Amino acid sequence: MIRTLALIIFINFSVNSFALERPNILIIMADDMGPRINALGDNVSITPALDDFVKSGTSYVNAFATAGVCACSRSAFLTGKNQISIGSMHMRTSSGGYVPYLAVPSPEIKAFPEILRKFGYYTFTNDKLDYQFSGIFPGSGPFTIWDNENDLYGWKKRDITQPFFGIINLIVTHESGLFYGIPDSLAYLPIMTMQKKIQRDYEAPISPEQVLIPPFYPDTDLVRKDISRLYNNIFILDKQFKDILNELEKDGLLENTIIIFSSDHSDGLPRYKRELFDTGIKVPFIVNWSKTNFATQFSKNTISTDLVSFIDIAPTVLDIVGINIPSYMDGISLLSKKNKYIYAARDRLDDMPGRLRAIRSKNFKFIKNYMPEIVGAQKLAFRENLKIMKELRSFHKNEKLDEVQSQWFKPIPLKQLYNLENDPFEINNLALKREYQNILNELEAELDNWVTVNNDNGAIPEMDLINEFWPNQNQPLTKKPTIQIKDNKIIINNDPSNPLASTGYKINSGVWKVYSDAIDLKGVKHITSKSVKYGWKESEEVSLIIR
Repeated sequence: MIRTLALIIFINFSVNSFALERPNILIIMADDMGPRINALGDNVSITPALDDFVKSGTSYVNAFATAGVCACSRSAFLTGKNQISIGSMHMRTSSGGYVPYLAVPSPEIKAFPEILRKFGYYTFTNDKLDYQFSGIFPGSGPFTIWDNENDLYGWKKRDITQPFFGIINLIVTHESGLFYGIPDSLAYLPIMTMQKKIQRDYEAPISPEQVLIPPFYPDTDLVRKDISRLYNNIFILDKQFKDILNELEKDGLLENTIIIFSSDHSDGLPRYKRELFDTGIKVPFIVNWSKTNFATQFSKNTISTDLVSFIDIAPTVLDIVGINIPSYMDGISLLSKKNKYIYAARDRLDDMPGRLRAIRSKNFKFIKNYMPEIVGAQKLAFRENLKIMKELRSFHKNEKLDEVQSQWFKPIPLKQLYNLENDPFEINNLALKREYQNILNELEAELDNWVTVNNDNGAIPEMDLINEFWPNQNQPLTKKPTIQIKDNKIIINNDPSNPLASTGYKINSGVWKVYSDAIDLKGVKHITSKSVKYGWKESEEVSLIIR
């Protein structure tokens, strides 16, 4: 829960002083992009805008998503909670499993933009939600999180006295950007048409001959073609990134906006996306402090090797703006603390079962598999659209892969241990080596404790979890709030059965706002309110005419 001090801070701030004291914060989030940035050591990549961004900010080169796939990762990022602890670890809850459902986090857990919104920030995102307690697209999630879900440059819709927090999603690097044509089964997705248009509008400067082939791939023309396309999509993203910075500058906002660039997980290639190897979870994470008060604390063009987890973003942002960090958050503020380990999880992927957990220090990674019968290269319908995936599967069937390249197609070991300094691609499993048993035992004990402390919902049969979230597999309806007038103030109360539901209101014919405290009666002729528990249906609206 947010502490009383934070509430006092909010009450004492006028809107204007709030805007002057607190910086804008913008997160630019790529889909499916590893740290393939030229200024960070990838000599193939052509990323001039991101290179300049690296030179002007702090780059965390040991940053990791909590999952190798988007919806699970985004649910953790948005709440500051490991996805296994809030029931959002299966990809996706809304598709691929037994029946569609949404995760239902404990009611005190809120998406951090909703917390910011309560403290006066204007919050916006564009095109994509995908938090497991929402659907994929705008309009499918708790209405209390965002002021605006539909505009790329959402800050333009705010009152100029408000500071803003935004997430701009850039989709060109998504896995589907490696598809050839639009599969009939996916033609209904707007992302597919958008991808192809974006790719048509730009040149492709990186040739297949330029790319490097990881040891777990055969060196073929098709493999090179798909990796070069990945780089060319990043080249396009770099231009889109520059466009966003230019728009901020045009609006006079560049100097007082803290900008973060990252990705929801690593590259959209086979044996990258969805996996717990660094190829699946390692992401770029660059912070530009602009000319805010924090700029004096962080030198430009700085490389940090500190371990960073996606669950650290929420508490760090709250810390930046002076809001006390809720005690339920699992992450830390990067302004004051450092991680000894980061953790990640892989569970059901579409219709394929799984349960793996990972712990990573700076030099070692330990992965534990709770389902020994599964293989890495599960036959996922979406991934099978990749020509590179088809070729890898054909090569494996015809025994054309060497021992290293075949590993991913075999049953996943119960335990994996990798020395990341000597083996960055994680192909030499040290779990059975006697000289590494002390390290393995230490990491396994830490991982087992993490699983226990986080009340791992992945251990619960998914149908049982569904019936816990949605009894009888029906999405519950949040009970409507009540509105009353007291001492010239409007007070909105949730139903006693769900006191911690998120509540919104709109005055007269205005826009929806998130409710946090009593509302001044002055100028109000009509007020409407509704509530929502994350993962449930919104309540019915209630209205009151003020006479």
